[in-house]
Amino acid sequence: MVVLKYKQTAANLKVYYGTCFTLISGIIIFGGLLAPALELKLGLGGTTYADFITSMHLPMQLSQVDPIVASFSGGAVGVISALMVVEVNNVKQQEHKRCKYCIGTGYLACARCANTGTLVLIEPVSTTVEGERPLSVPKTERCPNCSGSGKVMCPTCLCTGMAMASEHDPRIDPFD
Repeated sequence: MVVLKYKQTAANLKVYYGTCFTLISGIIIFGGLLAPALELKLGLGGTTYADFITSMHLPMQLSQVDPIVASFSGGAVGVISALMVVEVNNVKQQEHKRCKYCIGTGYLACARCANTGTLVLIEPVSTTVEGERPLSVPKTERCPNCSGSGKVMCPTCLCTGMAMASEHDPRIDPFD
């Protein structure tokens, strides 16, 4: 079984807004235009709601809105809006808990190799009496500071990505 983890962040929150508003717009169009047109023009759904109102001798103003479609549309819009508010609040809470230095990744760029993972070794140029010696090709080696990864552990959050490592973190064990 493949489980995809999707972490909602402030960067992709705009995509989430767009998706929610698209769904809400589609539901409103369905409930306001498509469902009544299908009921009246094609005769789908049995008796029309207007016929039902007439047979019950109720005011014709009630036939303007089908209660089933209206309740479906209103309920769906309400649920989507509530989920959007919950998700926005979760993103804002997570931003406050995030480490300010590594921005929640747990790692910082290696300063020794400038986040490349390799060090360029250049020999000094020496000149001789007869003339200049040509430059040699620079040699590279893996950065011993970050072991070639280009990143080092964030000392502030101890690689947790959280604002401050707590005393309950299992990596900070006083009896170890």
